[in-house]
Amino acid sequence: MNDLTLGAAAAALDAELKRFDQIAELLSRLKLDSEKNLDRAARAVQEAAQSEEKVVAAVRDLVAAVARARERQEGQARSVAERAREVGTRRQELQTIVGSFAELGVEASAINLILKEGGNLGEAAERMEKIAGAARQAESLRQQMLSARNKLKLVERKRENE
Repeated sequence: MNDLTLGAAAAALDAELKRFDQIAELLSRLKLDSEKNLDRAARAVQEAAQSEEKVVAAVRDLVAAVARARERQEGQARSVAERAREVGTRRQELQTIVGSFAELGVEASAINLILKEGGNLGEAAERMEKIAGAARQAESLRQQMLSARNKLKLVERKRENE
């Protein structure tokens, strides 16, 4: 079995079909009116038979190349489908995380507003603690929120002691 690429197998078949066409054309034009032309026609018939065998082999090679290409494409299609599922899953995970951070941003803005307006520091600290609990996946953000909450508690204690 010949392991030609799809393009090479198609090109080989095309070339052999052209050769067969040329032989057939020559045979149709030859006048069978002399011994010389009969000899030429006999050789052309022999060449046509050989060419036909080559055409059959080239068709077989092309069919095999198409089958290999189909198998390769199907394997790649399975890989692409699996990767597409992974991409979809990761996209959903990202959207969930982005949504969570957006919610955290809204809450942080609300806390900031409380602080700017001189609101209840205890409420702000509580809300910061909730943010810290919700942000477990973002450890650095969690640490920042806890640090800010502790600072607010210190400020609140100082106010109470004054």
